[in-house]
Amino acid sequence: MSATILGKPRPRGGRLVRGIALALIGFVAVLLLTWAILLRITTIDPPRLDGLVELPVEARGVRAYVGPNWLSRERGIWEYHLEGEPAQMGYAHTRLGSRILDETDDYMFAEFHKWVPSRLARFFISLGVRLKFRHLPDHIPLDRQREIAGEARGFIDRHADFLPTYHRLIFYHSLHDITQGVEHSPLLGCTAFAASGGATTNGHLIVGRNFDFEGPEPLDTEKAILFFKPSGPGKIPFASVAWTGMTGVVTGLNAEGIYVSINAARTDDKGGDGIPVELLVREILESAHSIDDVIAKVRDARLMVPDLYMVGDGKTGESAVIERSPTRTEVRRTHTERTDVSLLTNHAITPPFQRDAENDRLKRYLTSGARLRRLAELVHQYRGAIDPKRAVEILRDKKGEGGEPLGLGNRNAIDALIATHSVVVDATALQIWVGVGPHCLGKYVGFDLRQELLGEDRPRPPMIPEDPIAASDELRQHREAVSELAWAERLRHEGHGVRALEEAQRAESLDEKMPEPHRLVGDLLRQSDHDRARREYERYLELRPPYLRDVEAVKGILSSL
Repeated sequence: MSATILGKPRPRGGRLVRGIALALIGFVAVLLLTWAILLRITTIDPPRLDGLVELPVEARGVRAYVGPNWLSRERGIWEYHLEGEPAQMGYAHTRLGSRILDETDDYMFAEFHKWVPSRLARFFISLGVRLKFRHLPDHIPLDRQREIAGEARGFIDRHADFLPTYHRLIFYHSLHDITQGVEHSPLLGCTAFAASGGATTNGHLIVGRNFDFEGPEPLDTEKAILFFKPSGPGKIPFASVAWTGMTGVVTGLNAEGIYVSINAARTDDKGGDGIPVELLVREILESAHSIDDVIAKVRDARLMVPDLYMVGDGKTGESAVIERSPTRTEVRRTHTERTDVSLLTNHAITPPFQRDAENDRLKRYLTSGARLRRLAELVHQYRGAIDPKRAVEILRDKKGEGGEPLGLGNRNAIDALIATHSVVVDATALQIWVGVGPHCLGKYVGFDLRQELLGEDRPRPPMIPEDPIAASDELRQHREAVSELAWAERLRHEGHGVRALEEAQRAESLDEKMPEPHRLVGDLLRQSDHDRARREYERYLELRPPYLRDVEAVKGILSSL
């Protein structure tokens, strides 16, 4: 007998619809519950900030103050002076630099949307990063968590819908570690050297360093020098060259004359969870009195990715390179090797790493090998005459091995016009010069740490003038050629072959020494005009393109024409 309601038959179809509806509701409820659990287990919560005093910003002429902390750009780059306990420093940092950090955020999110236009793809990228790095706080010292939490408290975050502010700032401080494993990492272009004793004019330890991070443009145009005076027993004040919001360190010098900077590397052994390297260097500069202190802290740290560390001690004149992968540590020290120079690009050179396939591929297929050979030539050429001004000349070198002329922007050059910051340090005199940019082109402004950190009455170090090429027609035309080439690539991608060819040829005429337009013209002509395409490919190879994979590809094309 059929089921009835008030004596009337109930349609069997209605029971089926109700069953489907209940199943759908149950399915949605399970999805929502799963999502809530996933959010809970992947959200990084800030520590408690008991005692934080949220002071207002006060303008006093060209400087802005939050309590004793202040910010200005009176010397050409952003200059932060931060002191006190961690949360208070973090809060003052973002209260003073909120606009700059927000504009950098806008740029980064615009680029993210440009390269990942799909909202669904962005969702899964965000989810994947949340899952992979959910245990980061387990490896971050509490002081750094408190400082970043202070930053989150002081920042008006217009992108908190993507990730909660504190969570996103933790990832912001892990950018180096998160992006380094990407095949086309923007980090693998840095160059550094240290010279002392007979290699320099006065025996001081001189360090030069280009941080070639092809990342967000504001990190160059809005670069900053940050002076930290942390409170607490044994804490050492230090200077860091970076950008607004970065409490970690990629290039720094402390009041004990200890210099540390990092260059990205690549090795076969992969890491798991660990401390973000910028935060490790921050911990080092707050506490290290010697190179031995630095080596011990780097060796003992649990790390996510391989890196190379340039280290110097202005008190002794010694320098060292620490080659550190997630499972191996090798050290090259000037005193041990009986030399007075240390050289560094992006590959390890100690014997244990020579059998490492990823290290070897980086050296040969990217530009690290070419830059190291050119750096060795220059440091040898200027031996005995290296001072801060000469160090800047080395960092601005745009030639290839043997002094071979290269086109502007060629990645085989030490100065490939991509440096996010360029720094020269006299670690013995506790002085640091920072290029105002763009890249290595602008003047270098000097700071004396004995004045900035220790309060001594010191004259400012002399400024080092801008690159002579900065106002040249050659540079202007090169920049136009880069823009035309990017436009040509876009037109080609969108299927406008004829227009793309016109724009690529225009780029050629603007900068004939630039290899990339010749490769694109050859690609566009390959199907219709073999002879012209061959000439373009041959010219491309003559101009010393930087990446071996591209050279091999073009040689393969030529063999088939």
